[in-house]
Amino acid sequence: MAKRFTCTDKWKKRFIKTLQAPYKLLWLYILDDCDHAGIWHTDFEVAAIRIGEEITEGKALEVFADKIVPIDCGEKWFIPSFIEFQYGVLNPNNRAHNSVISILGKYNLHDPNKPLISPLQGAMDKDKDKDKDKDKDKEKESKLKFSEFVKMTQAQYDKLVSGHGESLTKQMIERLDSYKGSKGKTYKCDYRAILSWVVDDLREKSNGTKNGTTRGRGYHTGQQDYSKQL
Repeated sequence: MAKRFTCTDKWKKRFIKTLQAPYKLLWLYILDDCDHAGIWHTDFEVAAIRIGEEITEGKALEVFADKIVPIDCGEKWFIPSFIEFQYGVLNPNNRAHNSVISILGKYNLHDPNKPLISPLQGAMDKDKDKDKDKDKDKEKESKLKFSEFVKMTQAQYDKLVSGHGESLTKQMIERLDSYKGSKGKTYKCDYRAILSWVVDDLREKSNGTKNGTTRGRGYHTGQQDYSKQL
């Protein structure tokens, strides 16, 4: 069982104090569940079960905005403050740090000349490198601009229309466009971002409206994750 440092003053910090209770628990859970390099493999369904609270991925992205760096098209989150708190300055001469440096290097999140490079820039640069090495056939098809902040290939757009209809597809694009524009967020793959949380977000809001309430994408015991059906 891994043991990690914790700060007993965290409850006094504004970030923690202003979080709603479910997201306080989620944040602490992420710090426990991430690997020793501060990378969490996102699984909100399991997280909701373990913390016993209903949570939404969209809300988590909003409240943790400046605390996380989504990588691998949102399948993983990097927590820069985890490295700073647990290790301080990473030292390649420290054997305990070598594994961490190796993992961060895979995502271009570590610069040997600095404690940590800008995590967001590092993740974006790593994603660019990956794009050159994989899915070469898909990359041959250029991405089209479907709104100010949303791009995808025509084939990806056609898949959304085929699965959800043109009207809902346009709503999903508008939802992601509004979120990216207001939050300054970037995704390696807007199409995957839509499948990851926008589809469920709109469905939940639609169901909530019918019931007289409005909710974001929810995860709780027994609830379906529609993204897995796409």
